[in-house]
Amino acid sequence: MPRVGLARAWLVLSLAWTACSKPNDSPKPSPAGSVSTAPGAGSAHAPTASPPALPPRPIATKPACRALAVSGLATVDGMPLTTSALLDGAHWVELTAGASVSLRHTLSSREFKLIGPGRALPCRDGQEQILLADGRLSTSAGLGVRPGAEVLIATPEGVVHYGDAALDLEFGKNGLRIRVKQGDAWVEPEEQAKPRFKNPLRSGAEARLPRTRTQARARLAACQSAADNARETARRVLQGEGAGGSDSLGARAATHMRERAQARTSCAIAAAAAYADADPADRQSLLASVARADERWQSVPRGEASP
Repeated sequence: MPRVGLARAWLVLSLAWTACSKPNDSPKPSPAGSVSTAPGAGSAHAPTASPPALPPRPIATKPACRALAVSGLATVDGMPLTTSALLDGAHWVELTAGASVSLRHTLSSREFKLIGPGRALPCRDGQEQILLADGRLSTSAGLGVRPGAEVLIATPEGVVHYGDAALDLEFGKNGLRIRVKQGDAWVEPEEQAKPRFKNPLRSGAEARLPRTRTQARARLAACQSAADNARETARRVLQGEGAGGSDSLGARAATHMRERAQARTSCAIAAAAAYADADPADRQSLLASVARADERWQSVPRGEASP
């Protein structure tokens, strides 16, 4: 295979790193209220009245989150959230004090619980990703576990990611607190200057990240810079260009993967910070800017590869 063709194929495959939570196929749940009868059962008797059918549950046409249970008042765009409702990963959930929502990813079957008061974006864009602007979150172990598949939880102060773990997280005025009840989790602070953790955090461990005064726009700037870096390294992979022209394809590919990981983390943090800290009048503008940065680092540069 020509060198550029190999590089292009590698880059396209690398997009699967992010798309591990963006599958094409959706589950096809059976309609609620359907009843199965064994052949010949009841044939010797007059038919009996069927029980009233339950209203059909909304069918997920793409990966999303389904509300398994809702306690207290939780709203989406000002409307109360109800049991069995689907959340498409584009609308934030706001919970009042004492409210809670148990959710399940429709494709992976991962489960977690949001506890108010708080604001969160579950299953962001259909991914196994949760943005927590404030409030509490607990996760369950042993569900939806697949090789290489991780859940990412982003707050304005950093991210927590895990493959299979039961966690308790809380984010508020005092910062982020993480307690691992089962399994392993990794913590990545937003700022490099913050104390680093000995990852992974194992069962029984607890970690804290203090709340800082860094503004949402500073988080956005970091996201945009990381997205630009990831796109530039993608261009270098496609063009066969390295530092001084001497880097191997493997070295350039590794650099690109690191930059993609940084962009993914930085932009998730920026989105959480925009919802947590921004004035409502600026919030939509900030979130739209994060979405454009996400598109840059996730896409394949077009028209930039050598012939």
